[in-house]
Order: sequence, then structure tokens, then C-alpha cells
Amino acid sequence: MFKKLLIFFTAMAVFATPQVWAKQYELKIQTAVPSSSMYYKTMERLGERIEKLSNGEIKVEVFASGAIVKAFEILDAVSDGIINGGQAWTHYWSGKHPAGVLFAAPTAGLGVGLDQAALLSWAWEGEGGKLLNEYYQDVLKYKIKAWMTMPMGPEPFGWFPKEFNSLAELKEIKFRSPPGIPSESFKAIGMPVVSMPGSEIVPSAQRGVIDAAEWISPGDDMLLGLSDVWKFYYLQGLHQALSIGDVYINSDWYESLPPHLQYVIEVSMKAMVADQTTMNVSINSKALRDLVVNEKVQLRDTPEEYFKAYMEVVPEIMDKYAQKKPFFKKVLTSLHEWADLTVPYEVKVNGLYYKMGKTAMDSGAMKDYK
Repeated sequence: MFKKLLIFFTAMAVFATPQVWAKQYELKIQTAVPSSSMYYKTMERLGERIEKLSNGEIKVEVFASGAIVKAFEILDAVSDGIINGGQAWTHYWSGKHPAGVLFAAPTAGLGVGLDQAALLSWAWEGEGGKLLNEYYQDVLKYKIKAWMTMPMGPEPFGWFPKEFNSLAELKEIKFRSPPGIPSESFKAIGMPVVSMPGSEIVPSAQRGVIDAAEWISPGDDMLLGLSDVWKFYYLQGLHQALSIGDVYINSDWYESLPPHLQYVIEVSMKAMVADQTTMNVSINSKALRDLVVNEKVQLRDTPEEYFKAYMEVVPEIMDKYAQKKPFFKKVLTSLHEWADLTVPYEVKVNGLYYKMGKTAMDSGAMKDYK
């Protein structure tokens, strides 16, 4: 009898796989976007990647905005363990501390030319990731670990009822803007602005509360139906020329993972940057062509005087917050140092890409959507 039991347990040990015996962890992530958004699709890819790389040790569920808590309750819910993962943008929490905007959307590249690629580089190769977690853990006192993972800029200037050619004309338009420093910047150049959630943009336009609006990108703007209201679209804007979303995980839950699973999550977060970068080009290019060709949207270039006026006021606004908030100043200083390093290089290479495309379009080798 003893020999038979020994043989049985030996056989069980031989045929059992590591996955059978491994503890399974559950990661529930709620996003701040609807399931139709490209950013929700990016989050689904993140979940699939974590599951596969962990060999099933981590089971991931992704939920759309409002499925468990409201979008602006995500941070508290993750910290409190109601859910153990979340996705939003750091500037959502700027009301708690204004430094949030410096991570998610440093307005107009801080007025010093910082671009999206450089901001991502700061997040992963500079001090950005460390300062982001200092913001959440030490300044806001939340039990989360965060990553900057979702590059989504540059966000368009917005949608308008007619063509405009001067800053003076913009000062006559009631414009929907994000709250916080972007809104302050528009007001500083004389634009009357109103802040509201995306779901209220179309009804507000129909009631005459606003004359024009901005949202996120050609892909998301089309889903929101903005082309049904306005037909003049200006892609070059400064209020959120840089825009990066972040993902959080409850820090107690994350620290309970064995090191190899923590590494799986770290690698998956970094891979998410590539996912979002490539999806932005693909989805927004298709959407923009559809808007122009099928929806008869008119693309226009933003007047030069807007850029000069806007970039002049931004440093003053940033300095105002830096004088009041030591942590804001700390992050701003780090970003300025990174801009000193990267702007000269980025201007040269981005200038090359622009000239390549412009030359091809001017010669007829490449046709515009029109």
C-alpha cells in the first residue's frame, strides 16, 4: 500500500505544471474612458500582455469608466483597495496639487519647446518616473505605484464654427477648455473659456453655451460626434501639445507580488508606451482622412500670432505656481533641465521629418487628404 501511494504522489509531481501550483493574483483595472476609446483598447492589450508574460499567474480584468466607480474616484478607489488598478491622467488630480499637470500635460511644452518624445524620455530615462511616484505617494499620500504609459498628444487646438485668421477673432469665441493651467493660459491671451466634461460638449454647443471646443484627438473627436456640430478643425494647438496618461496599481498589492511578477508588470507598462504610440498614428490618421474626405471637415492651420502669445504667458503662469508650491517647483526645475538637454536635438530631427513630408506633398509625390 505504501509503495502504491508513493508511486501515485510521484506521478502527480511529475505531471503537475508550475501554473497548477502557482498562486494566482487578480488585477482589476478601471479606466477613465469608455470601452469605445482607443485608450481602452490599449488597456486591454496591457491586460493580455501581463497574463501571457506571467504564464497566467496574474489574471487581469479591465473595466470601462464608471463600471465600478466614477472616473474622478479612481485614485481613491485604487489606494483604498476597492479596485487594485486604475488608469487616468495626472492632471485629473491637479485640484489636489497643481503639479499633476506637469506630468500629464505640461502646457505649451512649458513655453520652452519641450516636446512629447522628450517628456516620455524624461519619464523613463530621467527623473520623471521617480517624481511621479513621489507626487502620488508623498505629496498626495496615496498607496499606489504609477507609470507614465499612454502618450496621446499632441491634442488638436479644436473645432470651430468658421475659419479664423487672427488672435483678435479668437477673443470673441466662447471656447470649451480643460480646467487648470490650460484654461488659465487661454484666459491670459484673452480667450473666454468654459470647462466641462466631454459628454457635455455637444449639448452645450447646441444650446449656445459654447461656440467652439477641444477634446482629445481625431479618433476620439469623431466618436464624440464633434464633426456633426463644427466643420473647421485646427490640429495645431498648445494647451495640451504634450499629453501622457498614466496607470496605477495599489502599492500594497504590487509589493505582495514576487519579484518576477513585479518585473512582468514593469516590462508590460513600458511596452504599453509603444502600443499607444503606434495606435495613435494608425487610428488618428484613419480618422482624420475619414473626417476630411467623408465628413467634409475643413483643416486649417492655426495663425502664427497665437503661438507667440500663448507661449509668452505660460512661463509666467508656471512661475506663479512654482513660487507657491515647493514640489511644483521641484518638478518644473527637473523638466527645464531635461528641456535644456533635449530641445536643441528634437528641433533639428523634427524639422527634418516636417521638411521630408512637406517636400513630398509639395512635389505631388504624396497627396493631402484634400
